[in-house]
Amino acid sequence: MVYYKLVFGIAFLPIIMIMYQLTPRTKRWGVLLIANIIFYSTFSLRRIVYPVAACGIAYLTGLLLEYLQGKKNKKAGRIVLTCGICALLFVLLHVKYTDFFFDNIRALFHLEEKGFFAPRNYLLPLGISFYTMQAIGYLADVYWKKTGAQKNPARLLCYLLFFPTVMEGPIAPYSQMKESLFGGASITAEGVMAGYLRLGWGVMKKLVIADRIAPAVAYLFDEQRLASGFGVVLAAVLFTVMEYMDFSGCMDMVCGIASIFGIELPENFKQPFLAKNASEFWRRWHISLGVWFKTYIFYPVSMSSMARKWRKFSKKKVSAHTSNMVLSAMALLPVWLCNGLWHGPKWTYVFYGIYYFVVILAELCLEPVGDAMLGRLHLQKESRAVAAVRMLKTWIIILIGELLFEAPSLQAGFTMLGSLFTKSSALLPIADGSLGIDGRDWAIVLAGLLVVLVVNLMRERGRNVTGEILRMPLAFRWTLALVLVCVILIFGLYGPGYQEVDLIYAGF
Repeated sequence: MVYYKLVFGIAFLPIIMIMYQLTPRTKRWGVLLIANIIFYSTFSLRRIVYPVAACGIAYLTGLLLEYLQGKKNKKAGRIVLTCGICALLFVLLHVKYTDFFFDNIRALFHLEEKGFFAPRNYLLPLGISFYTMQAIGYLADVYWKKTGAQKNPARLLCYLLFFPTVMEGPIAPYSQMKESLFGGASITAEGVMAGYLRLGWGVMKKLVIADRIAPAVAYLFDEQRLASGFGVVLAAVLFTVMEYMDFSGCMDMVCGIASIFGIELPENFKQPFLAKNASEFWRRWHISLGVWFKTYIFYPVSMSSMARKWRKFSKKKVSAHTSNMVLSAMALLPVWLCNGLWHGPKWTYVFYGIYYFVVILAELCLEPVGDAMLGRLHLQKESRAVAAVRMLKTWIIILIGELLFEAPSLQAGFTMLGSLFTKSSALLPIADGSLGIDGRDWAIVLAGLLVVLVVNLMRERGRNVTGEILRMPLAFRWTLALVLVCVILIFGLYGPGYQEVDLIYAGF
């Protein structure tokens, strides 16, 4: 069961809403826990043991950390925190990365696929990366005294297994979620309307736009006939659009579902393609992942003894800019290595992380040079012309990154990039259905993208689109909702004979 299925929207979710509303306020989180278990069980009942085990590790470690804080034993607390995080990571690494490590060991030493290094072919538990990161964040926050340890393991499981976030996030800190998750706020008519509108908006982005592009993306990235010339540009653009519509659409769905129960989740997207450099792009794209890496990797490394020693050493040895560059590299390298590996056990993902590490470090390094150049040309950094050029440069960086990210292998990705300069760039006959989609599909995609662009521009200007809709007359709101339903029913891709496209980030 997934969020865009009809059975979810008209059966599962309404039943949970009714049960939730009929339950006493202080017990409503229990209804959510039941909903979490049922939702997770529709994918695999046996694999629920993994999030339960993660909950057990986090629960016991959190209690022990709080006990040691009372004893003011910092050294023991650090050891316990390290052991708890290592236990959580061990399960994640073992299930998700064992075959990746073994594949590389076999390739390096020319071993056969048998014995200890034989492939394990583990089936990944749903959401293992997301609930593991939330559990690690919870332990770190208890250690830093940002939140108290949860005394009820069922409540902690409710947080880790929360059904809107368990598939693709967002990665919500426990300290931010606990009050609304366990507060038992009543469901309101306005909340239901707002939640279902956003759910429908997300379903439209997924079924009408992302899934319609999917056949063309699969065709262009097929290892047997990799795109070349202009096809490479088309492949990069289409995959980037598909990924954004799929992932941001899912985030609209989960935020809409959670808001029905009065639970506010952190936004995961903020018009990322309006960014003017790679750093800003990642502050707008998969925001909760970036915040997690910044909080639990970047800042700890920046404040580590190694960083302090470098500051002391470099104070009188090198310029402030050089010192800051070394510190940035020191903290950014583990962030981007983890970012690449987080996406999955593939060298394309690892390279993707290193790619952004190099790009962002280069931007930081060259920023004074660029500012000086703009000064000599008497141009303002935020002028429309300069902003447009910077935005175009960022799009090129994004498209290259996404091309290498989706390529079947690193070699295939570099081959595709190289073909831009060595192969013919003749336009492809994209409207004749040879890419798996025809002229009608392209028209629907372009119309949908135009609507999404208008809404995003409104949001970029600070307008609360959902709030404005809710303030409109009731007849208009219902008309808009019915139009959205009709668009999904008429133009959405689903039903018999349709090859369902899985949510992209559910695999990460």
